[in-house]
Amino acid sequence: MKDGLIQRHNQNSGSNIITGTRANLVRICILINILSLAVAANKNPFIAIKTFGRVLKKRGTVQGLPGAVKFIKAGRRYFLSENIPGWPSAAFNGFFRDEIYRSSEQQKKPHLSTIIFAITSRCRLGCLHCYEWNNISHNDKLTSENLREIICKIKEYGVNHIQLSGGEPLERFTDLTGLIRFSSKGTDLWLLTSGFGLTLEKAQELRNAGLTGADISLDHWEEDEHNRSRNSSKSFYWVREAVRNCREAGIATTLSLCAFRSFVTHENLLKYADLAKEWGIGFIRILEPREAGRYKGKDIALGSEQIDLLERFFQDFNTSDKFIDYPIVTYPGYNQRRMGCFGAGNRYLYIDSAGEIHACPFCQNSAGNAVHVKIEDAVSTLRDNGCQKYKLNTTE
Repeated sequence: MKDGLIQRHNQNSGSNIITGTRANLVRICILINILSLAVAANKNPFIAIKTFGRVLKKRGTVQGLPGAVKFIKAGRRYFLSENIPGWPSAAFNGFFRDEIYRSSEQQKKPHLSTIIFAITSRCRLGCLHCYEWNNISHNDKLTSENLREIICKIKEYGVNHIQLSGGEPLERFTDLTGLIRFSSKGTDLWLLTSGFGLTLEKAQELRNAGLTGADISLDHWEEDEHNRSRNSSKSFYWVREAVRNCREAGIATTLSLCAFRSFVTHENLLKYADLAKEWGIGFIRILEPREAGRYKGKDIALGSEQIDLLERFFQDFNTSDKFIDYPIVTYPGYNQRRMGCFGAGNRYLYIDSAGEIHACPFCQNSAGNAVHVKIEDAVSTLRDNGCQKYKLNTTE
């Protein structure tokens, strides 16, 4: 295994892979930080140590891995997942306080880990798998004031990780940067984007406003195939530009893959990972196609052999020395099949571009509009109703 820092090709890169001795030191510091949070929350050191062990066991189960062997460094912080705030930070502490509450015998209810918030219904693409397709429009339903009201409710509820999506959130750039600047204190903010139009100037403005990371969608390593799925001849170009510009600005980067049946082969996964490595990406996030939005009522579910292949890819690229200098891979479907859905007010929920609150982007059945209802009331409704397709385990 290589020791220390694997420096990517760009000297101003938004993310670098940390491995070996340095990764071990970071991991020890993180464990000490979490243990101190457990002691502060439980007072009794013996109970704190017991709770600390439960947290580690649970995180290992959630991640599906024996322990972190590499981290992504962006700015002055270290990340083990794009879904967990970077360390050290107030957002990281808030996230793991809630993990401690989930693992302790205290009666205090933990907050959500993250909220996905679609801030616009506008998008110039026509993606084949768009889950927000029924809301896509040239006119936004939520005003700038509505957006800020909802962000205030999210912050007041104690969420430390917010993902801003759409439509294409870059289409509402002034409101986007304003929301990031308004809510960045004590919160990690990620942009879920196609990358279309993400120039270096915009990337720098987003970073200066307080953006943590950009989750940029790439459906295929081959340019024409990606463009076909996005119904745009320029989409791949803008993904590449967005990655380059985010890294130049110091923004952590993720490539988000919607793994179609036709894509899931050993060769395609390796070529996708090679491209991500070449581009200096920090994370690869694998999403399975779901019957939502434009895919509603279509037979698009992956087969068991394809799922097995994705799970092996997820495990190998995160644990094997052979892939130590590749991006960290996250795969929510792996967790769902073992622990139940983390949506539906368990660890996260989704607010669409009309303000309606749903279990997740793929299970859409409104629990109220975020402009008019309290987040905690919607969470209670979602927890009562559960996930529409995957068993919800609220004890986790």
